[in-house]
Amino acid sequence: MEDKLNLVVENLIKIMNDKKLNKVSFANLIGFPEAKWNKIANGKQRLSVNELSIIAEKLQMQEIDIFTYPKRFRETDSRNEEIEAQLTIKLKDNLKQQVLEMIFGNKNMELLYR
Repeated sequence: MEDKLNLVVENLIKIMNDKKLNKVSFANLIGFPEAKWNKIANGKQRLSVNELSIIAEKLQMQEIDIFTYPKRFRETDSRNEEIEAQLTIKLKDNLKQQVLEMIFGNKNMELLYR
């Protein structure tokens, strides 16, 4: 857990640097007193989940995006994706005939042999 917290602080420092802000300006941006941000940035004070949410809101980011910075988390909705599956089974001719009849029935078998 400690590593994750360090990652968050490291990423906040990257965000601060990418925005070309000094510690004072960044502290003002996220709504923290300068002394508090300095303690967090130097690892002398822990960042709470509530504080992380406040910072994310001030930075107009999602909390998860601070964890993954500079990448942004993108949730995929697999329900909208078409899933195609293909199954290949090798059988001897007599078993093949029986399996196909079980699946397609006798009437549809002639379609398969055209």
